[in-house]
Amino acid sequence: MLRYQEALEHLLGAVAPLPTEQLPLMESIGRTLSADLVAPYPMPPYHQSLMDGYAVRSATTRRATVARPVRLTLGATLTAGETLADSVSSGQAVRIMTGAVIPDGVDTVVRLEDGEVDGDTLIVRQPLSRGQYVQRRGAEVRSRTVICPAGEVLTPQRIGMALALGLSTAEVVRTPRIALVAPGDELLPPGALLQPGKKWCSNLYALELRARELGGRSVNLGIVPDTLDALIAALQQGLSYDVVMILGASGRGEHDFAGRAMAAVGARSLFRGIAMAPGRSTAVAQCRQTLIFGLPGSPWATLVTFEALVAPALRAMLGQRPATPVWAVLTADVQVRRGLTHFIPVQLQVGEQGWRATPLRDLLSVAQAESNGCGWLRVPPHRRRLLQGARVRVHLV
Repeated sequence: MLRYQEALEHLLGAVAPLPTEQLPLMESIGRTLSADLVAPYPMPPYHQSLMDGYAVRSATTRRATVARPVRLTLGATLTAGETLADSVSSGQAVRIMTGAVIPDGVDTVVRLEDGEVDGDTLIVRQPLSRGQYVQRRGAEVRSRTVICPAGEVLTPQRIGMALALGLSTAEVVRTPRIALVAPGDELLPPGALLQPGKKWCSNLYALELRARELGGRSVNLGIVPDTLDALIAALQQGLSYDVVMILGASGRGEHDFAGRAMAAVGARSLFRGIAMAPGRSTAVAQCRQTLIFGLPGSPWATLVTFEALVAPALRAMLGQRPATPVWAVLTADVQVRRGLTHFIPVQLQVGEQGWRATPLRDLLSVAQAESNGCGWLRVPPHRRRLLQGARVRVHLV
Protein backbone atom coordinates (compact mmCIF):
# COMPACT_ATOMS: atom_id res chain seq x y z
CA MET A 1 0.00 0.00 0.00
CA LEU A 2 1.07 3.55 -0.68
CA ARG A 3 1.84 5.81 2.22
CA TYR A 4 -0.70 8.60 2.62
CA GLN A 5 1.65 11.39 1.53
CA GLU A 6 2.67 9.45 -1.58
CA ALA A 7 -0.97 8.76 -2.43
CA LEU A 8 -1.88 12.42 -1.99
CA GLU A 9 0.98 13.59 -4.22
CA HIS A 10 0.03 11.01 -6.85
CA LEU A 11 -3.58 12.17 -6.72
CA LEU A 12 -2.80 15.88 -6.96
CA GLY A 13 -0.49 15.18 -9.88
CA ALA A 14 -3.50 13.84 -11.78
CA VAL A 15 -5.76 16.81 -11.02
CA ALA A 16 -6.47 19.09 -13.99
CA PRO A 17 -7.33 22.74 -13.23
CA LEU A 18 -10.90 23.59 -14.17
CA PRO A 19 -11.68 26.19 -16.87
CA THR A 20 -12.59 29.75 -15.91
CA GLU A 21 -15.49 32.09 -16.60
CA GLN A 22 -16.31 35.77 -16.20
CA LEU A 23 -19.20 36.49 -13.84
CA PRO A 24 -20.86 39.58 -12.35
CA LEU A 25 -19.57 40.08 -8.83
CA MET A 26 -23.06 39.79 -7.40
CA GLU A 27 -23.25 36.25 -8.81
CA SER A 28 -19.78 35.26 -7.59
CA ILE A 29 -20.32 34.66 -3.88
CA GLY A 30 -18.39 31.58 -2.74
CA ARG A 31 -16.57 31.24 -6.06
CA THR A 32 -12.79 30.94 -6.39
CA LEU A 33 -10.88 33.65 -8.24
CA SER A 34 -8.82 32.53 -11.23
CA ALA A 35 -7.25 35.98 -11.67
CA ASP A 36 -6.30 38.68 -9.18
CA LEU A 37 -8.86 41.35 -8.38
CA VAL A 38 -6.95 44.59 -8.95
CA ALA A 39 -8.09 48.05 -7.89
CA PRO A 40 -8.65 50.18 -11.01
CA TYR A 41 -8.95 53.33 -8.89
CA PRO A 42 -7.65 54.45 -5.52
CA MET A 43 -9.88 54.50 -2.45
CA PRO A 44 -10.99 57.12 -1.82
CA PRO A 45 -10.70 58.37 -5.42
CA TYR A 46 -10.22 61.97 -4.19
CA HIS A 47 -9.26 63.89 -1.04
CA GLN A 48 -12.35 63.96 1.16
CA SER A 49 -13.53 65.46 4.42
CA LEU A 50 -13.75 63.19 7.46
CA MET A 51 -15.99 65.63 9.34
CA ASP A 52 -18.80 68.10 8.93
CA GLY A 53 -17.19 71.51 9.21
CA TYR A 54 -15.26 74.13 7.29
CA ALA A 55 -12.52 73.59 4.69
CA VAL A 56 -9.76 76.20 4.77
CA ARG A 57 -6.24 76.83 3.49
CA SER A 58 -3.90 76.15 6.43
CA ALA A 59 -1.29 78.65 5.23
CA THR A 60 -3.71 81.57 5.73
CA THR A 61 -4.03 80.72 9.44
CA ARG A 62 -0.29 80.64 10.15
CA ARG A 63 -0.32 83.94 12.11
CA ALA A 64 -3.72 83.52 13.76
CA THR A 65 -3.83 84.29 17.50
CA VAL A 66 -6.54 84.85 20.06
CA ALA A 67 -5.82 88.59 20.00
CA ARG A 68 -5.51 88.80 16.21
CA PRO A 69 -7.71 86.10 14.67
CA VAL A 70 -7.90 85.40 10.97
CA ARG A 71 -11.28 86.05 9.37
CA LEU A 72 -12.27 83.98 6.32
CA THR A 73 -15.30 84.58 4.15
CA LEU A 74 -17.58 81.56 4.00
CA GLY A 75 -18.57 80.62 0.50
CA ALA A 76 -20.42 77.61 -0.90
CA THR A 77 -21.60 74.56 1.02
CA LEU A 78 -20.30 71.22 -0.26
CA THR A 79 -22.17 68.01 0.46
CA ALA A 80 -21.06 64.48 -0.46
CA GLY A 81 -21.27 64.07 -4.22
CA GLU A 82 -20.79 67.76 -5.04
CA THR A 83 -17.67 69.47 -6.37
CA LEU A 84 -16.51 73.05 -6.86
CA ALA A 85 -15.52 74.13 -10.35
CA ASP A 86 -13.23 76.90 -9.09
CA SER A 87 -10.37 76.91 -6.62
CA VAL A 88 -10.97 78.40 -3.16
CA SER A 89 -9.01 81.64 -2.71
CA SER A 90 -6.76 82.32 0.27
CA GLY A 91 -9.25 84.55 2.06
CA GLN A 92 -12.12 82.12 1.79
CA ALA A 93 -13.45 78.98 3.44
CA VAL A 94 -16.27 76.64 2.45
CA ARG A 95 -18.78 74.74 4.48
CA ILE A 96 -18.21 71.03 3.91
CA MET A 97 -19.97 67.81 4.89
CA THR A 98 -18.47 64.40 5.71
CA GLY A 99 -17.40 62.56 2.56
CA ALA A 100 -17.41 65.63 0.34
CA VAL A 101 -14.53 66.31 -2.03
CA ILE A 102 -11.87 68.68 -0.70
CA PRO A 103 -11.83 71.47 -3.31
CA ASP A 104 -8.69 72.92 -4.79
CA GLY A 105 -7.16 75.69 -2.72
CA VAL A 106 -7.89 74.24 0.75
CA ASP A 107 -6.08 71.51 2.66
CA THR A 108 -7.56 71.22 6.15
CA VAL A 109 -10.94 70.98 7.88
CA VAL A 110 -12.21 72.67 11.04
CA ARG A 111 -14.83 70.54 12.78
CA LEU A 112 -18.31 72.05 12.90
CA GLU A 113 -18.29 72.08 16.70
CA ASP A 114 -14.85 73.78 16.78
CA GLY A 115 -15.70 76.53 14.30
CA GLU A 116 -16.49 80.09 15.34
CA VAL A 117 -18.83 81.71 12.84
CA ASP A 118 -20.05 85.28 12.71
CA GLY A 119 -22.60 85.59 9.93
CA ASP A 120 -20.75 84.64 6.74
CA THR A 121 -17.33 84.80 8.39
CA LEU A 122 -15.27 81.97 9.89
CA ILE A 123 -13.06 83.19 12.74
CA VAL A 124 -9.80 81.25 13.33
CA ARG A 125 -7.88 82.07 16.54
CA GLN A 126 -4.94 79.65 16.19
CA PRO A 127 -2.82 78.19 13.36
CA LEU A 128 -4.27 75.10 11.71
CA SER A 129 -2.14 72.16 10.65
CA ARG A 130 -2.33 70.87 7.10
CA GLY A 131 -4.40 67.71 6.49
CA GLN A 132 -6.51 67.93 9.64
CA TYR A 133 -9.65 65.75 9.19
CA VAL A 134 -8.77 65.19 5.55
CA GLN A 135 -8.56 61.67 4.13
CA ARG A 136 -6.17 61.76 1.21
CA ARG A 137 -6.77 60.14 -2.14
CA GLY A 138 -5.70 56.47 -2.01
CA ALA A 139 -5.33 56.46 1.79
CA GLU A 140 -7.18 53.13 2.05
CA VAL A 141 -6.27 51.47 -1.24
CA ARG A 142 -3.84 52.60 -3.92
CA SER A 143 -4.59 52.18 -7.59
CA ARG A 144 -3.40 48.82 -9.03
CA THR A 145 -3.35 47.19 -5.58
CA VAL A 146 -4.27 43.50 -5.59
CA ILE A 147 -7.31 43.47 -3.33
CA CYS A 148 -7.91 39.72 -3.59
CA PRO A 149 -5.44 37.27 -5.20
CA ALA A 150 -6.24 34.35 -7.46
CA GLY A 151 -7.05 31.21 -5.50
CA GLU A 152 -9.06 33.02 -2.84
CA VAL A 153 -12.80 32.56 -2.31
CA LEU A 154 -15.05 35.56 -2.84
CA THR A 155 -16.86 36.54 0.36
CA PRO A 156 -19.42 39.33 0.91
CA GLN A 157 -16.67 41.54 2.35
CA ARG A 158 -14.35 40.99 -0.62
CA ILE A 159 -17.15 41.54 -3.12
CA GLY A 160 -18.15 44.72 -1.28
CA MET A 161 -14.57 46.01 -1.46
CA ALA A 162 -14.37 45.25 -5.18
CA LEU A 163 -17.66 47.00 -5.87
CA ALA A 164 -16.50 50.05 -3.88
CA LEU A 165 -13.47 50.27 -6.18
CA GLY A 166 -15.52 50.31 -9.37
CA LEU A 167 -15.25 46.65 -10.33
CA SER A 168 -18.34 44.79 -11.51
CA THR A 169 -17.11 41.37 -12.69
CA ALA A 170 -14.59 38.72 -11.64
CA GLU A 171 -12.83 35.86 -13.42
CA VAL A 172 -13.60 32.73 -11.44
CA VAL A 173 -12.98 29.00 -11.71
CA ARG A 174 -15.86 26.90 -12.97
CA THR A 175 -17.68 25.11 -10.19
CA PRO A 176 -16.53 21.47 -9.81
CA ARG A 177 -19.30 19.01 -10.66
CA ILE A 178 -19.45 16.12 -8.22
CA ALA A 179 -21.56 12.95 -8.40
CA LEU A 180 -22.09 10.60 -5.45
CA VAL A 181 -23.42 7.06 -5.35
CA ALA A 182 -23.84 4.58 -2.48
CA PRO A 183 -24.07 0.87 -3.35
CA GLY A 184 -25.66 -1.32 -0.71
CA ASP A 185 -28.73 -3.51 -0.36
CA GLU A 186 -28.79 -2.74 3.36
CA LEU A 187 -29.13 1.02 2.91
CA LEU A 188 -32.32 3.00 3.43
CA PRO A 189 -32.98 6.58 2.29
CA PRO A 190 -33.71 9.23 4.93
CA GLY A 191 -37.17 8.91 6.43
CA ALA A 192 -37.74 5.32 5.29
CA LEU A 193 -39.31 2.86 7.70
CA LEU A 194 -36.69 0.79 9.52
CA GLN A 195 -36.54 -2.80 8.32
CA PRO A 196 -34.75 -5.85 9.77
CA GLY A 197 -31.08 -5.88 8.77
CA LYS A 198 -31.30 -2.41 7.18
CA LYS A 199 -29.86 0.95 8.21
CA TRP A 200 -30.30 4.51 7.11
CA CYS A 201 -27.72 5.91 4.73
CA SER A 202 -26.19 9.15 5.98
CA ASN A 203 -22.77 9.63 4.41
CA LEU A 204 -24.20 9.97 0.89
CA TYR A 205 -26.17 13.01 1.94
CA ALA A 206 -23.65 14.49 4.38
CA LEU A 207 -20.87 14.46 1.78
CA GLU A 208 -23.20 15.89 -0.84
CA LEU A 209 -23.58 18.92 1.42
CA ARG A 210 -19.88 18.99 2.35
CA ALA A 211 -18.94 19.07 -1.35
CA ARG A 212 -21.16 22.11 -1.76
CA GLU A 213 -19.48 23.79 1.22
CA LEU A 214 -16.15 23.44 -0.56
CA GLY A 215 -17.47 25.15 -3.69
CA GLY A 216 -18.73 22.15 -5.66
CA ARG A 217 -22.03 21.50 -7.40
CA SER A 218 -23.10 18.04 -6.33
CA VAL A 219 -25.62 15.56 -7.69
CA ASN A 220 -26.83 12.58 -5.72
CA LEU A 221 -27.07 9.45 -7.92
CA GLY A 222 -28.68 7.72 -4.98
CA ILE A 223 -28.51 4.32 -3.38
CA VAL A 224 -28.02 1.48 -5.90
CA PRO A 225 -28.30 -2.31 -5.51
CA ASP A 226 -25.23 -4.24 -4.43
CA THR A 227 -24.44 -5.56 -7.93
CA LEU A 228 -21.67 -4.90 -10.40
CA ASP A 229 -24.10 -3.97 -13.20
CA ALA A 230 -25.92 -1.41 -11.03
CA LEU A 231 -22.67 0.24 -9.98
CA ILE A 232 -21.34 0.30 -13.56
CA ALA A 233 -24.55 1.99 -14.73
CA ALA A 234 -24.29 4.64 -12.00
CA LEU A 235 -20.61 5.17 -12.70
CA GLN A 236 -21.24 5.65 -16.42
CA GLN A 237 -23.80 8.28 -15.53
CA GLY A 238 -21.26 10.02 -13.32
CA LEU A 239 -18.51 10.20 -15.97
CA SER A 240 -19.93 13.51 -17.25
CA TYR A 241 -18.87 15.06 -13.94
CA ASP A 242 -15.45 16.15 -12.69
CA VAL A 243 -15.52 13.85 -9.65
CA VAL A 244 -17.42 10.68 -8.81
CA MET A 245 -17.49 9.35 -5.27
CA ILE A 246 -18.50 5.73 -4.66
CA LEU A 247 -19.33 5.43 -0.96
CA GLY A 248 -18.69 1.82 -0.09
CA ALA A 249 -17.78 -1.34 -2.06
CA SER A 250 -14.14 -0.24 -2.16
CA GLY A 251 -12.69 -3.24 -0.27
CA ARG A 252 -11.75 -6.66 -1.60
CA GLY A 253 -14.76 -8.69 -0.52
CA GLU A 254 -17.15 -10.60 -2.75
CA HIS A 255 -19.57 -7.68 -3.02
CA ASP A 256 -16.96 -4.91 -3.17
CA PHE A 257 -17.45 -3.94 -6.81
CA ALA A 258 -15.86 -0.46 -6.91
CA GLY A 259 -12.55 -1.58 -8.43
CA ARG A 260 -14.23 -3.78 -11.04
CA ALA A 261 -16.72 -1.05 -11.95
CA MET A 262 -13.88 1.44 -12.45
CA ALA A 263 -12.10 -0.98 -14.78
CA ALA A 264 -15.34 -1.75 -16.66
CA VAL A 265 -15.83 1.92 -17.64
CA GLY A 266 -12.23 2.22 -18.83
CA ALA A 267 -10.81 4.10 -15.84
CA ARG A 268 -7.08 4.00 -15.15
CA SER A 269 -6.24 3.06 -11.58
CA LEU A 270 -4.11 5.62 -9.76
CA PHE A 271 -3.82 3.53 -6.61
CA ARG A 272 -5.79 1.10 -4.49
CA GLY A 273 -5.16 0.82 -0.78
CA ILE A 274 -3.47 3.45 1.39
CA ALA A 275 -1.56 2.97 4.62
CA MET A 276 -3.93 5.24 6.54
CA ALA A 277 -6.53 4.75 9.25
CA PRO A 278 -9.34 4.95 8.65
CA GLY A 279 -9.45 4.54 4.88
CA ARG A 280 -7.11 1.66 4.05
CA SER A 281 -9.45 0.35 1.33
CA THR A 282 -9.65 3.66 -0.56
CA ALA A 283 -9.23 3.37 -4.34
CA VAL A 284 -8.77 6.20 -6.84
CA ALA A 285 -8.97 6.01 -10.63
CA GLN A 286 -9.25 8.40 -13.55
CA CYS A 287 -11.37 8.17 -16.69
CA ARG A 288 -10.42 10.96 -19.08
CA GLN A 289 -10.78 14.10 -16.88
CA THR A 290 -13.05 12.48 -14.28
CA LEU A 291 -11.55 11.46 -10.95
CA ILE A 292 -13.26 8.45 -9.37
CA PHE A 293 -12.95 7.86 -5.63
CA GLY A 294 -13.86 4.55 -4.08
CA LEU A 295 -14.28 5.46 -0.43
CA PRO A 296 -15.08 3.26 2.57
CA GLY A 297 -18.76 2.81 3.35
CA SER A 298 -18.89 3.60 7.06
CA PRO A 299 -19.80 7.22 7.85
CA TRP A 300 -16.73 7.66 10.05
CA ALA A 301 -14.21 6.40 7.48
CA THR A 302 -15.98 8.18 4.64
CA LEU A 303 -15.78 11.50 6.46
CA VAL A 304 -12.07 11.11 7.17
CA THR A 305 -11.07 10.00 3.67
CA PHE A 306 -13.10 12.78 2.12
CA GLU A 307 -11.20 15.40 4.14
CA ALA A 308 -7.85 13.68 3.59
CA LEU A 309 -8.13 13.06 -0.17
CA VAL A 310 -11.21 14.45 -1.90
CA ALA A 311 -11.10 17.91 -0.31
CA PRO A 312 -7.43 18.53 -1.35
CA ALA A 313 -8.29 17.40 -4.89
CA LEU A 314 -11.22 19.82 -5.07
CA ARG A 315 -9.04 22.68 -3.82
CA ALA A 316 -6.44 21.85 -6.49
CA MET A 317 -9.12 21.83 -9.21
CA LEU A 318 -10.19 25.27 -8.05
CA GLY A 319 -6.64 26.61 -7.94
CA GLN A 320 -6.87 27.19 -4.19
CA ARG A 321 -3.87 27.00 -1.91
CA PRO A 322 -3.66 23.96 0.37
CA ALA A 323 -5.45 24.46 3.66
CA THR A 324 -3.12 25.93 6.28
CA PRO A 325 -3.03 24.05 9.61
CA VAL A 326 -2.89 25.75 13.00
CA TRP A 327 -0.67 24.87 15.95
CA ALA A 328 -2.41 23.59 19.06
CA VAL A 329 -1.54 21.95 22.39
CA LEU A 330 -2.84 18.41 22.83
CA THR A 331 -5.00 17.98 25.92
CA ALA A 332 -4.77 14.16 26.14
CA ASP A 333 -2.49 11.35 25.01
CA VAL A 334 -3.09 9.84 21.56
CA GLN A 335 -1.98 6.27 20.97
CA VAL A 336 -2.10 4.69 17.50
CA ARG A 337 -0.73 1.76 15.54
CA ARG A 338 2.69 2.29 13.97
CA GLY A 339 3.00 2.02 10.18
CA LEU A 340 -0.22 3.86 9.28
CA THR A 341 -1.00 7.56 8.96
CA HIS A 342 -3.80 8.13 11.45
CA PHE A 343 -6.36 10.92 11.28
CA ILE A 344 -7.73 11.93 14.67
CA PRO A 345 -10.58 14.46 14.91
CA VAL A 346 -10.09 17.10 17.60
CA GLN A 347 -12.11 19.87 19.14
CA LEU A 348 -10.36 23.23 19.23
CA GLN A 349 -10.68 25.63 22.14
CA VAL A 350 -8.77 28.79 22.96
CA GLY A 351 -6.50 28.49 26.01
CA GLU A 352 -3.97 30.75 27.71
CA GLN A 353 -1.21 29.50 25.41
CA GLY A 354 -3.31 29.53 22.23
CA TRP A 355 -5.34 26.71 20.73
CA ARG A 356 -5.99 23.52 22.70
CA ALA A 357 -6.86 20.32 20.82
CA THR A 358 -9.01 17.67 22.50
CA PRO A 359 -9.19 14.27 20.71
CA LEU A 360 -12.67 13.09 19.71
CA ARG A 361 -13.66 9.45 19.40
CA ASP A 362 -16.92 9.21 17.43
CA LEU A 363 -19.22 10.98 14.98
CA LEU A 364 -21.53 12.28 17.72
CA SER A 365 -18.69 14.08 19.50
CA VAL A 366 -17.50 15.53 16.16
CA ALA A 367 -20.99 16.82 15.37
CA GLN A 368 -21.30 18.35 18.83
CA ALA A 369 -17.85 19.94 18.60
CA GLU A 370 -18.45 21.67 15.27
CA SER A 371 -20.17 24.67 16.86
CA ASN A 372 -16.94 25.46 18.75
CA GLY A 373 -14.50 24.56 15.99
CA CYS A 374 -12.92 21.26 15.09
CA GLY A 375 -10.26 19.81 12.82
CA TRP A 376 -8.07 16.81 12.11
CA LEU A 377 -4.78 15.82 13.65
CA ARG A 378 -2.57 13.77 11.34
CA VAL A 379 -0.30 11.30 13.12
CA PRO A 380 2.61 10.18 10.89
CA PRO A 381 3.27 6.45 10.38
CA HIS A 382 6.48 6.40 12.43
CA ARG A 383 4.72 7.61 15.60
CA ARG A 384 2.84 5.38 18.04
CA ARG A 385 2.01 7.98 20.62
CA LEU A 386 1.56 11.71 21.06
CA LEU A 387 1.69 12.92 24.64
CA GLN A 388 -0.56 15.37 26.39
CA GLY A 389 0.99 18.84 26.13
CA ALA A 390 2.62 18.18 22.76
CA ARG A 391 2.33 20.91 20.11
CA VAL A 392 0.55 19.51 17.09
CA ARG A 393 -0.67 20.80 13.74
CA VAL A 394 -4.42 20.70 13.22
CA HIS A 395 -6.14 20.98 9.84
CA LEU A 396 -9.31 23.01 10.31
CA VAL A 397 -12.70 21.87 9.03
